[in-house]
Parts: sequence; structure tokens; C-alpha cells
Amino acid sequence: MVLFLSGSLLAQPRKYQVITSEVRLHLEPSDRSPVVVSAPRGAILAQASAVRFRHNWIFVYYYHPEKQKTLAGYVWEPPLRKLFPTVNARLIYNGESVAEPGELDFSQELKFAYFWGMPPQKLLEVEGEPLGVDRSDGQEVYQYQREIMNRRCLVEYVFIQGELTAARFFMMDTFTDNNYYINDFVKAKNYLVQRFGLPVDDQTVWYDSTFQERQEFWGRALGSGLVEFRSSWVIGETEVELVLTGSDNRVAFMAECVGQRYKSFFSH
Repeated sequence: MVLFLSGSLLAQPRKYQVITSEVRLHLEPSDRSPVVVSAPRGAILAQASAVRFRHNWIFVYYYHPEKQKTLAGYVWEPPLRKLFPTVNARLIYNGESVAEPGELDFSQELKFAYFWGMPPQKLLEVEGEPLGVDRSDGQEVYQYQREIMNRRCLVEYVFIQGELTAARFFMMDTFTDNNYYINDFVKAKNYLVQRFGLPVDDQTVWYDSTFQERQEFWGRALGSGLVEFRSSWVIGETEVELVLTGSDNRVAFMAECVGQRYKSFFSH
């Protein structure tokens, strides 16, 4: 199977994106605590404290667009995805922004040689020592630097209870013009359509329509978090999702691959 990549910029804040239909922010780190606010799929949450509470609960801020104010509460982490991965970026980032990036190289096939449910030891045998390993409450995330289709990438393999459940690909190249990210997304999407057919879900979500009819400003809208692009496919036992989103003039272009039988691990 051929997979694509994902991306973000350096200067990474600890921000998360809701990947289920919604999450609820509570007054206390418990489902039984009163709900402060519900955040829908695609919403951006900023972690307010590095401390974890009662296993996988974190304290976050959420800007409510209708109320036009920032609310805070505790949220269960598994339905969230890190918008910008935590990594020693000095190992994979040269500090330079690319003004005119080269074309994606689709002649380089990335074959996913692993199987869902395999143990971390098998990954280490094939990939070697990782850049780092993030461990928390039964979850381990192994990070590697790779060049994929002419882009520098951070690859994360997610193990839950000792089994491989997901893989994430973040593009780490930085472009001076955010429209290049959109171009890459469109080309990657078209490539996957040619290989696997139309996506089962295909969305361009505008959170503010100010620039919707002015395509030359879509890059600005992307960096401001006003628009998001998502496409997903089901390929055998794997769900593949391309996501292009942004926040605070930072852009995240990523692909996430999840074993179908493990999707329940990412819902509460």
C-alpha cells in the first residue's frame, strides 16, 4: 500500500485538533463533572498545563467562535490529535523557509511494510533507533525522520497496549507561501484518487468565508485557521486521512493511517 505524508512548521505550540464528532470540556477531569462547553470536530484546543490529570485528561483552552471568548476545561485526550508534533526539531529542520519548493516525487513509492497489531520490537528491527519515544498511560509513540516524495517528514508510529494501531506522517518543510501547502495537498489527493478511487469523505471546511471566493488569499486563510482541507479513504483494513489545517500562522499538513479494528481506541 502507498501512503503519503503530513506536515507542520517549527515553533510548535502544544495544540490539539478534535478528530471525533465532538469533545466536552469539563470543570474537573471526570465525565461526571459539569460540562463547560462542547467543541466540534476540527476545533483547535490549546493545552494550558503540561500536567496530566487522572491518566489521559488534560487542561485546555478553547476559543468559542459564537460566544467570541476563550473557555477552559478538562478534556479526555484520545479523541484529540496533536496539531504540531513534539520533537527535537533541530534534528530535521535546517531553519530555512523554502520560497519555491520542488515538485512532489510520486515515483517514490512508500510501501507500508508493517501490519496492525505488531509489537514495537518488530518496528525497531526494521527502522532502528527512533528520534524519540513518547510514553503515556499504555501508549507509545515512536518518531523517525524520513524523506518521503521529496519532502522532509516526521513519521510517528502509535502503539497502544503494545500493538501498532496508527501511523502519522508530518511534513516538516517550511514554505514562505502557504499556497504551496494547498498545492501539495491537491496533488497528493489526486494521486491517491488515481490509486484508490474517490475518497469516502472529502471536505473543504470554511470557518470564516471572508476569503472563500478569493483563491489568491487561501494561503493566508489556511495559516489563520479559517479553512481546512480533509480527505479520507478506506483501503483494506486501513483508514487513511489527509489533513491540511493551520493556526496562528502555522500550517500542519499530515496523513494519518489507522487500523480499522483499532478505531475504538480513539473514541471515549
